[in-house]
Amino acid sequence: NGAAGPASQLAGFGYGGEGEQVKSFVVMCKEAVELRASPTYADDARVGHYLQPGQVIAIDERRMAHGSWFLHLADGRGWVFEAKERLLVMTEAHSFERGLWHYSVMCEDDVETRFCPTYSDDARTGVVLGSGDCFAVDERCSVAGGKFLKIADGRGWVFESKDRLLVMSEVRAKPQEARDFARGIWHYTVACDDDVEIRAAPTYSDEARTGMVLHPGDCIAVDERCRIAASWFLRLSDGRGWVFETKDSKRVMLRMG
Repeated sequence: NGAAGPASQLAGFGYGGEGEQVKSFVVMCKEAVELRASPTYADDARVGHYLQPGQVIAIDERRMAHGSWFLHLADGRGWVFEAKERLLVMTEAHSFERGLWHYSVMCEDDVETRFCPTYSDDARTGVVLGSGDCFAVDERCSVAGGKFLKIADGRGWVFESKDRLLVMSEVRAKPQEARDFARGIWHYTVACDDDVEIRAAPTYSDEARTGMVLHPGDCIAVDERCRIAASWFLRLSDGRGWVFETKDSKRVMLRMG
């Protein structure tokens, strides 16, 4: 093999021209990583901005400098090293998506979250999800062949499957079960004195709880209303999930206007 020329010192994306492309990378180490003003490990190039463990960022250039790979942030904040002292710091997050979905724990065992998208026991957080727990997800990606989900409330990352066993399953509402159903835009306020926990589907079931709550007096936009078993449920237009209009004959949500 011959020596690599200057053009081969770039990873083939973000080098201007027609091939320019932005890729997603995720922080895989336990500590926050400080950005550099240039592709170097030198402390005097530090800029005071940090990336946090498990954070996914957009990268528009990968460059070899001084025998190591460096990544340039697409937002222009600076550079970060891909590895340091043989420790993996950044890795590509394939098929990255950002949005809002709801998942439930399908396996019988507890599942411990990780601070980054990995199966490694070294990344365990001590936070556990139990069988049947439902939660909201705001990021999804594939790393090293595994699909991972980031819990929206900040508890960390979980794997969708492990050893060919399905661990997490996406929860989808089934409006066709509703006796009455309407789409539109309405505004509601929380009329009760207690917090109201959002569900992943139109149900009172505790198993559908997402961990996200509405507080007394909060105002929300609703884009779907459905009635199931004589109870009305409201879907938040921002995608966070569903709430009940009443519970135990008490008014929970009050329509405005």
